[in-house]
Amino acid sequence: MMNLFQRFAIFMQGRYGYDTLNKFLSGLVFAIYIINFFVFNRLAHFIIFLINMLFIALIIFRMLSRNITMRSAENRKFLKIYEPVKNWIKFTIRRFKERKDYRYRKCPSCKATLRVKNKKGVHTVRCPKCRFEFKTKI
Repeated sequence: MMNLFQRFAIFMQGRYGYDTLNKFLSGLVFAIYIINFFVFNRLAHFIIFLINMLFIALIIFRMLSRNITMRSAENRKFLKIYEPVKNWIKFTIRRFKERKDYRYRKCPSCKATLRVKNKKGVHTVRCPKCRFEFKTKI
């Protein structure tokens, strides 16, 4: 007798499965669920609940879909928006953590962001992308 995981694996063959867009939608469902705890108006509570159920239905539909090319195209479109936002948030957090040790400056030539040691004075900095040298004051 096959165990449950093997049966589920056989069932999921040829189906799309779980991707980054579904992960984001799952997080959104969880956030909406938490927000709904603080809504005391019955009508608003019911509408938010319905929206949450629609997102859950969308997640299940995408997971069980056999149209893999369409689901992949949806995920690629989502990633074009999601990745730059995620990278900007990671970079901002990194800048905040390193604010005592480093300063960030833009290259005047190519506009690349450079990390410079936080030592007082005027420093000559060379951009690794375009090899342009410029002076910066910290």
